[in-house]
Amino acid sequence: MVYHTHDSLDNNNNKRSRIIFLTENIVSDERQKVLTLVSLANEAIARYFGAVTSFDIVICYGSWEMEVQVISREGKRKAVGEDNDNIISSMQKAPPRVIINSVGLTDYYAEEIIIRHDSAGYGHYLHELIHGVISKDHTHQLREGLAWYFTLKLTEDHKYVRPSHPSWVDHLYVFPVKELARIVGDDFLRDFALGKGSLEVEFLPPQVQELFLPEELFYAKKRYFR
Repeated sequence: MVYHTHDSLDNNNNKRSRIIFLTENIVSDERQKVLTLVSLANEAIARYFGAVTSFDIVICYGSWEMEVQVISREGKRKAVGEDNDNIISSMQKAPPRVIINSVGLTDYYAEEIIIRHDSAGYGHYLHELIHGVISKDHTHQLREGLAWYFTLKLTEDHKYVRPSHPSWVDHLYVFPVKELARIVGDDFLRDFALGKGSLEVEFLPPQVQELFLPEELFYAKKRYFR
């Protein structure tokens, strides 16, 4: 492994986030590109949220390294008997092939963000690093919705950098969070994402209330989107 230390601090300003390259086959220019993309994404997140992630950032190369990361983390989950949500958050509820073919994912249990360098652009880094500042106390589907909502918001002026996503992501996550933002406003939603606010869920529209359901129930109800 090749280690680089990133100079951003976490929400408490006391822990540095490392960038870990899993292969030495990435040439120095490409490593610098990764460092630049992480820095640019963190700058945008810091300006908007006033915080950056403390999660380590693991850089993979190619589908095989990404697949190894996904499978090994799933193995750890089964070994320790942890709930799925604690191991792989970003896109974890998607079918396994969707996860393996994904460009990035966030492991809340290990506090790591995994990025597939050869496929990732700025928008992918931004999306996963936003995941890293969202409160772990939120349900999986709410974290997904918040991460996608703020990814789209922070790229409104440069839509070409947005990571592509299937239509079911909009239906499951983006549309309900957009409705929530319409009700509470972006400023409150930003603070809420960081765990700094609370909501009276029973007064929200049914589609928004579903974001707060137990995850097993939410995904059981939404299987028809797959």
